[in-house]
Amino acid sequence: MRGVGGITQPIDYAVPAITGGAQPVNTSCTPASGSAFPLGSTTVNCTATDAAARQAACSFKVTLTGLTLGVTRFETVGDSLTEGENGAGQKPSFVDPPNSYPTKLQALLDESFPGQGITVINRGHGGDKIEKTVAELPGNLLRDRPEAVLVLTGFNDLEACGPARATSLACGEATQRVAIGVRDCIRKARESPVGVKYIFVSTLTPPGTGPKRIDGGAVIETNNKIRAIVSAERATLVDTYRSFIGREGAYVSSDGLHLQPAGYQAIADGFFAAIKATIPQTSPAALSSAAR
Repeated sequence: MRGVGGITQPIDYAVPAITGGAQPVNTSCTPASGSAFPLGSTTVNCTATDAAARQAACSFKVTLTGLTLGVTRFETVGDSLTEGENGAGQKPSFVDPPNSYPTKLQALLDESFPGQGITVINRGHGGDKIEKTVAELPGNLLRDRPEAVLVLTGFNDLEACGPARATSLACGEATQRVAIGVRDCIRKARESPVGVKYIFVSTLTPPGTGPKRIDGGAVIETNNKIRAIVSAERATLVDTYRSFIGREGAYVSSDGLHLQPAGYQAIADGFFAAIKATIPQTSPAALSSAAR
């Protein structure tokens, strides 16, 4: 028995030992060694045929059990980029929950850790500034009781950071508010009586070319401050910004701020990688498979 992540796993096994028979003896097994085996027990049937066309058969089982993730309840907090706004079209069609990053993260977790009842709660709300996210976080945590909190927020605080305004005093103050808000999210999550074990914080995504874009320099400055805060507070950084560079055309929506489905998938992939690298995963003790 072997613990694996995902719903299938390639498995290599040794060909059963052969005794007797007229050489050469040819052996074939189904499923073949190296095949992708599903979770659960799969019987491998092997047949040996010698030079005199005599046959012998045996079988054994390969049992795969899924790895168990140490957390089953996640809460995502932030603004419209958490809620899932696609940036194209008019209300209410512009919010696309099936393509939000929390929904896509849920799918990734379900595929890799099936049957564990993992839940990803989406508390993103379009238009919220980081101060509101901070203010509502304690109550949301008490209601939802997550073990891990995922933070992606701050875009609405950067209204003063439009194109060519990154060096203005107002923009500098805005980037600092975002950094302080991220710090307060981390601290409030850590102080919550529900016992949050892990806190993941994403950098802001880069702008596109549409009318709602934030100055690229302001995003870089904000992200530098976010990285410093996350390090100082010993949370886990998810550097989404770097995964977007060079792919803005495919990831950022036509308004220059919100994201296309591929962009939300990239955020989900980033959080998922950080979750797997940070949260312990366990598997049952290995047992020998029975042969006959």
